[in-house]
Amino acid sequence: MSGFRTGFVFDAHYLLHDTGSEARVEMRDGAFELSPEPHPSSVVITRRTKEFLDGSGLTARMQPVEARTASEDEIATYHTRDYIAGIRTLSERGPIKGPLVLPWGEVDEDTVLSPGSFEAALYAAGGALNAVSAVMDGKVRNAYALLRPPCHHATSNQAFGFCIFNNTVLAAQHARNTYGLERIMIVDWDVHHGNGTQDAFYADPGVLFVSLHQQNWYPKLAGELDQVGSGAGTGYTVNVPLPAGTGDRGYRAAFEQLVVPIGKQFRPQLILITAGQDASWLDPMAHMMVTMQGYRQLAQLMVDLAEEVCDGRLVVLQAGGYSTAYVPYCTAAVVEALLGIDMGIVDLYATSSELERCQTVLGKEASEANTGAREW
Repeated sequence: MSGFRTGFVFDAHYLLHDTGSEARVEMRDGAFELSPEPHPSSVVITRRTKEFLDGSGLTARMQPVEARTASEDEIATYHTRDYIAGIRTLSERGPIKGPLVLPWGEVDEDTVLSPGSFEAALYAAGGALNAVSAVMDGKVRNAYALLRPPCHHATSNQAFGFCIFNNTVLAAQHARNTYGLERIMIVDWDVHHGNGTQDAFYADPGVLFVSLHQQNWYPKLAGELDQVGSGAGTGYTVNVPLPAGTGDRGYRAAFEQLVVPIGKQFRPQLILITAGQDASWLDPMAHMMVTMQGYRQLAQLMVDLAEEVCDGRLVVLQAGGYSTAYVPYCTAAVVEALLGIDMGIVDLYATSSELERCQTVLGKEASEANTGAREW
């Protein structure tokens, strides 16, 4: 193993995925223009996060892990070849925004394809695969991959919820195909349900998929308690839908009472995290009230679990997160936990008295959500 504990994946190709901005307002009898607003999944968030990691000194403490383009064969371990070709063609014609229903698949109304999107998506997938390889080959103990575009909504033939290729699924398939792993645990803490990842492994007992997400949120009807897998995979999908306002204490309880015990029982050979920093209290697309400190605690619980059950093998893959201001803080907290250090970053947004309740209160609804998940 190198002298570095944590690997870090980032590539400038990720910034080629340009989701653009919105300036036009449609009305019943016409339209008007106003100052443009960036798309929620803006490239600015990724750029600021990288700058934050650099400026804080965290990047320098990690081993660079080179990204690469994933091959068509690697992408085709989950996505159809017709879908791959279709996305390439649409991207070259971009910018294009769905909804589009085509013979080879779909692009939903939220997803934008720009001329650089296909290349960025190939590099994001390849970065996820190389992060797994760096950990499995012993070059680093764990890894953080600051990827773009995100991943967990994409299905085998549908670009969905800002996602093009499902990096998490592809990383798991790479770990199996290249290293022969028989037990992989995926923890998805993105505030939206990882429907694409669930679909990929719903009947598969070799992959334990655990998703914590805002209840009755996005996608519709996804991630309900009774979605537990099928056939041989029954019981290997665990959904934990949490009520709005759950906060740090409620998330920590879910991890301590559900995620960690399940992981200890399953004893994976590798843990993958779909890390959406969109459960934060400043995120405009959810209402979960998690702070920077909360993300640090969740990441630390996963580091400790990995150390106990799989020699520390843990790969964290960037997913959602839509607060330009706060995603960098939350991501840095996760990286600090991976490194086992505290850089003394001051959370400049931790000034509201509301945060005290976010960090300490375990509400009745959150407790009941954990109980319901355990019963399944």
